[in-house]
Amino acid sequence: MIENGPTRGTGMLAMFVDLDDSYHGEFRDWLTRDMFTARLNIGFHACASYDRLSDTPVNGALPQMFVTVYEMSSLGDLYGEPYQGLRRVRDPLDALFHERFQRPDRYTLSWSGPELTGGGPGFAPLVYIDRFDLAAENAQAFNIWFVTKYLPTCENVPGLVRVRRYLAAEGAPRHVIFHEFADEKGLLSDDWQMARRDQAWALADTHPGGSAAYTRVVAAP
Repeated sequence: MIENGPTRGTGMLAMFVDLDDSYHGEFRDWLTRDMFTARLNIGFHACASYDRLSDTPVNGALPQMFVTVYEMSSLGDLYGEPYQGLRRVRDPLDALFHERFQRPDRYTLSWSGPELTGGGPGFAPLVYIDRFDLAAENAQAFNIWFVTKYLPTCENVPGLVRVRRYLAAEGAPRHVIFHEFADEKGLLSDDWQMARRDQAWALADTHPGGSAAYTRVVAAP
């Protein structure tokens, strides 16, 4: 169902990174034990970390291998206390992992409706994320297409349970579309392929490596 209002808050934090292979297991243990727990304790709705699904370059670049996402009530939750207190006083392992991250892209995101809503609480098993910019002369045409054509097409994609669009307060490019799937089958469907081949995508300035599918590895709650 397409809704004009948000159904689970309007804020999201997303972190795209690469990391040396030797740290992968420790990275996920640290997220679930420390990072997710601390953020849920201050009121974040959900947390999840994903692995890149394919090693195929996109627009000449390979997307980062990991994305970790956090959902909260609003963008304001990322700029006030107590979240800023967590960032000011990092534990040693937190600081160490931020030194280990390669090609980090950090986004603070604010919801921009409408959205295709569905699924249960938390983040779905698979996500497909677009990151792009829009030139001023293309923005209106793209936005009309997104609302009137793209979201209705997405309603017909099997297993596509939710589509949310965000604008970045921090991070570039500024536009992010966050698709959530129950499984990989939807990525192979005719309706998904039709949506992805639409000429309207030529209006967007796509980020190198900025459109990619990721599969969930850890999540909370």
